[in-house]
Amino acid sequence: MSALVTLWSVSLILCLVGAVALVALIVVRIFSGRASRNRERVRRRLTPALLGGDANVEKLSGAELRFATDLALELAEFMRGTDRAELLAVAAALGVSDLLQKRARSRTAQDRLTAIEALALFDDHTGVVEQALDDSNPHVRLGAALALSARGDAPDLMTLVRKLRIGEAENSLLLVSLMSDIAACDPDAVRALLTDEAFPEAGKVAAVDALADSGYSHAPLLAELAANPRGAPDLQPRVFRALGRTGHPVSARAIEAGLASQDWRIRAASAEATGQIALRRFAEQLGGLLSDDHWWVRFRAGEALLRLGEPGNAVMNRAATGADALACRAATTLLAEKAAA
Repeated sequence: MSALVTLWSVSLILCLVGAVALVALIVVRIFSGRASRNRERVRRRLTPALLGGDANVEKLSGAELRFATDLALELAEFMRGTDRAELLAVAAALGVSDLLQKRARSRTAQDRLTAIEALALFDDHTGVVEQALDDSNPHVRLGAALALSARGDAPDLMTLVRKLRIGEAENSLLLVSLMSDIAACDPDAVRALLTDEAFPEAGKVAAVDALADSGYSHAPLLAELAANPRGAPDLQPRVFRALGRTGHPVSARAIEAGLASQDWRIRAASAEATGQIALRRFAEQLGGLLSDDHWWVRFRAGEALLRLGEPGNAVMNRAATGADALACRAATTLLAEKAAA
């Protein structure tokens, strides 16, 4: 009998829990639906005001201000020039920038980061963004640096290096984006950074990748760095790979020297760059690397030869039937993989 009573009690409790959960879901649905309707109503009312450019509007508060902030930032992403400036002026009059300043002081790093990135759109609030360069969170500091750099208002490079604590606390891949922005407006600063022995390697790696992504414009600087190495030797292979990514023929002389380097990593990177730029006149040098002591060099050399077209195929076929065991194995393997692809 006691077991039956217990079963009934448990069943009753489960029913009550289910009923409470169902009521809670209904309440949440009601409130979320109401919030959605309010948001849509505010969007319909404010969109003409924001797009009209008339800053004679009343300040908002509460949920309306939050909705207006989301709407203003959403529209700003699709606008440029005077149209965006007029929209932001209306947004500021509505109180959007004031709300963003409050969020910039939030205890949550993600809220601060989002607010700082949005405040960078407002010309009158860049001071708040600059203050965020001293934030305790490295992601907020980097976000502020990227936002200022996109505006062209970033401090000098060494100030950013110090504030971002590059090499100590900040190793994000977003450093490449930051270095790209800086290189576009101040390539001499990036040059000085790459030749500064005291500068952290993490920053140099980001700078090299940024220069490579810029294409032709900074290929001469990379070629100079490849021909006159200074600083960390581990950076040099990355410089040669960056040369290949630029695709600029000005790199040929540095790459030719790299193919004969004592460092196998540089030989491998130079072979890869030769294939990327399609330097066909180096086909014979690549053929010599098919018998290199390091398998990675052999692989990169063979891969590059296959990208050079007829001259490369001729060298590969000759190596596949030659007497050198290493070159023969490398060429045969890569030719087989090419045929199977």
